[in-house]
Amino acid sequence: MVESWTKPGVGPRKLLAVLAHPDDESFAIGGTLARYAATGVHVALVTATRGEAGDRGGDPVLMGSAREQELRRAARTLGVRTLRILGYVDGHLTRTDRPMLVSPLVAVLREFRPQVVVTFGPDGISGHPDHVAIGEATTEAFSLAGQAAYSPGPTSQDLKPHHPLRLYYIAPSPATRQCCKKGRGGFSEAGSTIIDVTAFREVKVRAMQCHASQEQPFPGRPEEEALRLHDREYFRLVWPTMDPQPASDLFEGLP
Repeated sequence: MVESWTKPGVGPRKLLAVLAHPDDESFAIGGTLARYAATGVHVALVTATRGEAGDRGGDPVLMGSAREQELRRAARTLGVRTLRILGYVDGHLTRTDRPMLVSPLVAVLREFRPQVVVTFGPDGISGHPDHVAIGEATTEAFSLAGQAAYSPGPTSQDLKPHHPLRLYYIAPSPATRQCCKKGRGGFSEAGSTIIDVTAFREVKVRAMQCHASQEQPFPGRPEEEALRLHDREYFRLVWPTMDPQPASDLFEGLP
């Protein structure tokens, strides 16, 4: 896995997912990340925490270390080329001052310069407060990244403003209800961008199984479990605002 960012403005199409915990990337949108990575898109992932408050408890330091390694294995499995872990405390994102969450995200957006950004919406899919908080911070950072007057900090002064072309929220769907505990929100295809992940279901299962410290909804043989997975993942276009039209590609219509 590439641990450093590519040069600003250099490289193929870029997709940045900004999520809260190790395993969010696999359980929520693993099929989509794997599909785009396989088709040559530079997929980058920002994870806000190391997941110290994992499902099965235990020592937070040990849990965080274990889950970080699980995240790295899962990211490699999905084809993620760039990974950054921000190091906030799991379960404390709502207690973190918003500017402290937003500022590093603006720096990441200016450094990586993606065309497309994906994060959680107000429902957080599962309603987890960390999901909601990182989604709100990413939405704010998305707006500020293109504003020359905003500075994300003294170490980022040389980064030029960059406004990504699209912001998507992960939408509630049969796939999120199947893989994400306590899935919330009503499912509707209307206005959704629907990604066909049929060919990447086994990769998604293998990535989910990398998170061995967490409860596994699909613990069996990946090639068999893949047949049980829903084959579509859903997203809502948040920016630019327009009359929502069904689409099948997060980059649809972009140069």
